[in-house]
Parts: sequence; structure tokens; C-alpha cells
Amino acid sequence: MRLLLKILITVIYLSLIERNIVAQDYYTPIASYSFDNDSAVDEMVNSVINLYNQASLYNDSQRGSVLRFSAESKSYAVFNKKLLDSDSCSISFFFYWESNNASSWHQLFELHDPDTNNNLFFTPQNGWGNNMSSVISDNKEYSNYEALNARPIVKNTWLHVAITFADKLATIYVDGEEVSRGYIMFTPKSVQTNSLYLGGNPNRSNNYYMSARLDDIKIFNKSLSANQIQALARETQIPAPENNKTRWETAGNPIQIEIDITDKKQTIQNFGSSDGWNAERIGKYWPETKKEKLAELLFSSEKDAHGNPKGLGLSAWRFNIGAGTAEQEEASRITQEWRRTECFLNADGKNYNWNKQAGQQWFLKQAAVNYNINHIIGWQNSPPVLYTDNNLGFREYGAAMSTILKQEYFDDFARFLAEVSKHFKNEGIKIDYISPLNEPQYAWAPSEVGGNVSQEGTPWTNQEIHDVVVAIDNEFTKQNIDTKLFISEAGSISYHIGGTGHASNQLDNFWNQNSTLSLVGTPSFSNIVSYHSYWKDFGSALESERKTFLDQSLQLDPVPMAWQTEYSLLGGGYRDGYADGYVLTEMECALSLSKVLMADLNVANTTGWQWWSTFGQGKHGGESRFALIEALTKNDNSDGDYHLNKLFYTLGNFSHFIRPGMKRVSYTRSDNLTISEETSDIIYSVYTDDNEKKLVLVGANYTNEAIESKILLKGVGDKRLQNAQLYLTDEFANLSKQEFDFSSNNLIVPALSVITYTADISSNISANSFLKVPEFKAYYNKINNDIIVRFKENSSLKEIRLYNTTGNLLSVNPISKGLREMTIRSSHLVQGVYLLAGIDGVNVSTTKVMVSSH
Repeated sequence: MRLLLKILITVIYLSLIERNIVAQDYYTPIASYSFDNDSAVDEMVNSVINLYNQASLYNDSQRGSVLRFSAESKSYAVFNKKLLDSDSCSISFFFYWESNNASSWHQLFELHDPDTNNNLFFTPQNGWGNNMSSVISDNKEYSNYEALNARPIVKNTWLHVAITFADKLATIYVDGEEVSRGYIMFTPKSVQTNSLYLGGNPNRSNNYYMSARLDDIKIFNKSLSANQIQALARETQIPAPENNKTRWETAGNPIQIEIDITDKKQTIQNFGSSDGWNAERIGKYWPETKKEKLAELLFSSEKDAHGNPKGLGLSAWRFNIGAGTAEQEEASRITQEWRRTECFLNADGKNYNWNKQAGQQWFLKQAAVNYNINHIIGWQNSPPVLYTDNNLGFREYGAAMSTILKQEYFDDFARFLAEVSKHFKNEGIKIDYISPLNEPQYAWAPSEVGGNVSQEGTPWTNQEIHDVVVAIDNEFTKQNIDTKLFISEAGSISYHIGGTGHASNQLDNFWNQNSTLSLVGTPSFSNIVSYHSYWKDFGSALESERKTFLDQSLQLDPVPMAWQTEYSLLGGGYRDGYADGYVLTEMECALSLSKVLMADLNVANTTGWQWWSTFGQGKHGGESRFALIEALTKNDNSDGDYHLNKLFYTLGNFSHFIRPGMKRVSYTRSDNLTISEETSDIIYSVYTDDNEKKLVLVGANYTNEAIESKILLKGVGDKRLQNAQLYLTDEFANLSKQEFDFSSNNLIVPALSVITYTADISSNISANSFLKVPEFKAYYNKINNDIIVRFKENSSLKEIRLYNTTGNLLSVNPISKGLREMTIRSSHLVQGVYLLAGIDGVNVSTTKVMVSSH
């Protein structure tokens, strides 16, 4: 029956092609091999498939004539051209894996470039012990190896398999069901070859051949949707695509969110990220146009023509002031070359080479000069190695748990930082802050005598921190350096609020004026207490540790500002609520980030928040954990490629809209959820500007249902929200502006998403807000479909605004000096009553006008 159905569908399909009545070219494959009539002919007449080493047509009892390969004969087929050749393509086929000679790493189809040895292939079973099927991308030019794993492919059974590529998003389907989806850096377009191999590849190992049967091979130059793949699996006509998209349908009653814009909390200083460590290679070697695009993506606070953000709008950039381990090369004993840093100070300890760190300086200049962002922060993992124990950028195994900076070089280190600050200021780049130490609580040592480490680092005792800050302050004061210092980049917020270790209880030690280690009042010492959100990023610690930190901070005089200065998905906290072994999607990783951001802002009252590494070399274990931009550089440094993941876009929901100087304000919710309960429901963080003219609300929905909220302003008299906009990041949207009806002040936050809601806060324009002596008159001119506005002599009005009766602003019409009459086109308006508001900068005069049918 199935064979008969297949023949019937093929005949009908070919008949439709002959009669030219296939619905759209979009659904037509660029290659189609049904192998009917014992023929390996492309029904699309676009390609030729050549069979080698006893690859042959075979009469299968279920599917009739099919293509068959033998592992023993090393048989394979090859197309005469590369058909999977773009970042938007699909391959579909029926597959029967014979159990004889079956093991791991067979390549069912493969793209292979013999010149570079780059390849992309599908294997029904990998060899990593979990026996999963996989799409594997192995790009030798970038030393990049990625796998998208799916469930195992069973043997001796006909299955339908399809793989789609949409930009960098690859999806695997088995029998019409999506079994895996994920982003890979290099898709078919990146493999420069003229061929597509099936069943094996003579240019590769003999171990990769397989015994299998293929039928109904179809290749498309589009990424097909799930319902289209289902049609291929069922062998029915391919329908129009039903692309997955954001669902706005809500469940349950709306939550009432009451915002008090007069109850102001902390003032935001910045949102930022750092250049450690991959910015050096990118900034030094990548093509200029690609680097400029990256700079725009990071620093632009502008919108494009469609109203979407051009970039994150970062307002802080962390510049790593290097220690000189790069010049030491392998003698540095830092295993990963890209984590070694150059140093401006030469080995003679006297002269400086300001051409060092050229790649990092490229991004520094973009941030400070071209985009003029708010804060430039210089930070260090290690002092210059010529000042350290054993001239290394880390602590030796077994050494005392104290700084590697030799005591006799504290003043020299201070002069080094002063010289760095002066140089960049002369270059037009002001380093606003320097962070001279990082995570002083940790050992930063190898695990054995003479061993290697993965990066620079040094512990510091509280006493040493005090002493080095005093030394730097003395030098900065003497040289009139206006760069400020902040400390201590604590490895976790816990190290500020208690403990008895060498670098614990730091909030009380450094910011309590009664402490012997107090740095309060030191001229160069900024009143900023910094910590990292690692380890306390899940469960009850999200609230309890930050609340204790805030409570203790508020007892100090003066109260310090809190900055969270380094976070990524380092520990296991981001996995809270997920099963062991489960690989989180990009959006799930991003939602974990949003929980920490919300806790730092809403509970700890942070005024600055900075991500760890801007650029990272791909994913980690298949997850987006450490980088906002997954960026890879070619081994020959000639070029690079990058991917913006959901961490990038989610940070943008905060950084692009919550601008420096904005103040967080309080809100209450009608369901009375606690802060801890919000982390499994929906969380908001709300901001306004100094003049209370703007409102920014960021929301993160952690549930599987869209949630509706009604936004209300508390205690603001006649003020109301107008010109509302909504920006969404979820599985389908990337910080993109949404079309949404806000006429009832209701806000919908889709499932598993982060949104930003923005609105103007303005006086309530209504039919009841007339001035006793209006300064203008208006009437509707039905003949010309115009509203005519006439002004009193010597009118002080600056503009006329047109509203509908729900208060939505329709147009703003400036009034030139001496103007006595204005015409406002109204042909586009529906019949009804409209409000005209005359505004002189202080007062508002309004009147109504009736627009009748045109």
C-alpha cells in the first residue's frame, strides 16, 4: 500500500510540474530523487548523482526502488554540485540503516572541502558513548568542532530524516518530529566544496562508509518549517509554512502592577561588559568593516529604521590592563595562549610601548571616543610580571595566600597605573576607574609544584588591599590623576557580608570608618563596593545574600554604591530547576541570566552591572554560558565569524533602555508574590528619569504561559502613560519591537521571554481639562477633510497635539511664531470626537472637534 501511495503521489507531483500549477516555487525542491523506475534521475533536472563502488538501485519490499550502499564495498554517491550551499537550506530523505557493519561515525551525508579538510556531516550514531545521532560541523580553518545531538537512529527500520539550516540555527527531525535544535557557528555555506557525498567519502577515512538505503531525497534552498517537514515525512503535498512564533494568548486573570514613580531607589550608573580575553585577537586582526559592526552592536544606543535597537547601548567598558604574560609565551606557564596579556611596560622597567594590546585598544577607542560611553574601567588580574614573585602572573603552588606583588614594588605598581591613566587621557580616552585587583579570595595557583594554570590571577589579604590602594592613591594625588579606584571585585557577594578568611567581611573592613582598614575619605578611592554574582545565583541566595548586603550597606556612612562587575554562567546555579545532563537552550540560559540581573537590581540595589567576557570562542558544552557574542578567528588571523546569542539580546533588554541617570522605582503586584516566588513566575524592574517623563519596565516571564499585567501609576495626579512601545526577546524574537495595542494599559509578557516596555509619562489630556480662556479655536472642514485651528493674537502656544479620546497621541504640530491659522490633515481619521491640546511648555489648553464621515 505504501509503495502504491508513493507511486501515485510522484505521478501527481510530476503532472503538476508539467502543467506548471505547483503553488509556489518556495515549496519546490532544487533536487528530487525518487529512484522510481530503477532510475537515479533528478526530477528537477538541476543535478546529477553519480554512484560508485557498487552503490546501486535496489528493490526494497516496502518502498520499491531505492538507493543502497554497502560498507563492505565502500560504496558511495556524489552529486555533481554542492546543493546544500547556503545558511538557509534543507535536506529530506527516507533512511534504512542496515545492521551489518554498523558502528559509530558513519557519515550518511557529508560536505567536505579537500583543500581545507573542513566538513559538515550527519551521522546516525556518534562515538562519544551516548550513541546519539548528530549533525557535526568541523571547521579546520577555525579549529572549531561542534555537534548538534539528537536521539539515536534505530536500525532495520525505514525512518524519515530531515535537517534544516536557518542562518546558524540547525534542526533535526525524525519521522516529522523535531528531535534537536541548536545554533552552530558554521553551516553548509561555510564549507567550500563542489560536491555533496552520500554513504561515504573517498577523501576521508574508510571507517566512515555504511550499509544503508535512501529514498526520496529532496534538497531545498530554503529552511522548511516544522509542518512542511511533517508533510514530507507523511509523503503529502508540502503546505504553506506555519512558522513557530510567539504566542500572546494568556491564561488566568491579569496581574495589576502599581508603579510608584515617586518612590525612587538607586540611580543607575551603567551596564557594561569586558574585553577579556578575546577582544585582543578580534580587534587586531579582523576586517575593519566587521569590527565596526561589532562596535555598533555593543555600543550603539540608536534605533534602526524599523524602531529596533542597533546595539546593546553599553554604558561601561572594562579594559584589561595586561601583565606581560603574553611576552613570556610558554614560559608564562599559562596554558591557553589567548588568556595571556601583553604589558605596556617593557622588561627594563623604565620604558613603555603603547602599541601593545593593539586589539583591545581598538575596542577601547570605539567605546570611549566614537561612542562616548559613560564609564571606562581599567582592570587587572595580575600586576606587571616584572613586579611579581618569580616573575609570574599567578601564585606558585604552596606559596602563602597573599599577593604576588612584591612589597618593594607597591609604589612602582602605583606609578605604572598612573602612567597608563595619563597616557590614555592624552589620547582623548579618560579611564574613569581602575580596579587594581580581582577576586582576592581565590588561590590562583597550579595544583602541583611547577604546574601550569589557565589564567593570570593573585590572591590579596585585606591588609594588602588597603596598603596597595593607599600606595596608588598617594601616587595619583601627587601626579594629579583624576582616575578613581574601586575594589574589591569580590569573588562572591558573600565575601562582603561576613567570614573570617584572608579577604572576607570586606564591606565592614573597607567602608566602615571605625575599621582600621577603612579607606573612606581616601581621595582617589571611589565610594563603590564591587562584587561578582557567581555562586549566589540561584535559590534562596538570590534574595537573602543580596538583602543582607544591602542592609549592611545602608548602615554605613556614607552609603556606598554597589556594582556587580563580573558575571557569566560559571557555576551550576544557572541550571537550577533543570535535570542533570539536560542541555539548556540559548533562551533558557538567557532567562537564568535575567534572574541574576533582576536580583542584583531589585534586591542589592546595584547601580552598575557588568558582564564578564564579551567575546567567547563558541559555546561551552553546547550551551551559551560565557560570552555575549560567540566569535571565532581563523587560524591564519585573516578573518572571523560571530553569532549573537540570547544572552546578548537579553542584556540589551536592560542596557539599551535603562540609561545612566535613571532611577529604579518601586512597584506592587496584586497577586502579592514575594521576591523569591517571582523567580518562578514573572519579575519586573521599573525605572524613570529625573523629570519623571519616561518609564522603562523590564519583565522576565519564567512560566510556560503568557502573562497579562495591567500597568497603573500610583499617586501621580493627572499623569498617564502614552506612546508605549514593547521590545521582546524570546525563542523567536531578538530584542525586536512589537506591534501591540496599549490602549487599556495592559501588557502581555509571552512565555519564557524577556520584554522591555517603554512609555512617556505625560499630563492626562481629556475632555475635562479645558482652560477657562482657550487660546485657540478649531473646527472640521468637511470639504477638504481638514481640521482648521485658529489662534488668538500674540498666542504663546508652542505646538498643537492631536489625540483620540483614549489619550493616544496621533500627531504633533509645531506652531511657528506669529502663525494665526493651522491646517491638520484628517482624511485618515475615522469618524468621531478628537481632542486638540495647545501647549506652551507649562500650561495646556484643550478643545474638542468632531470629525464626520468623509
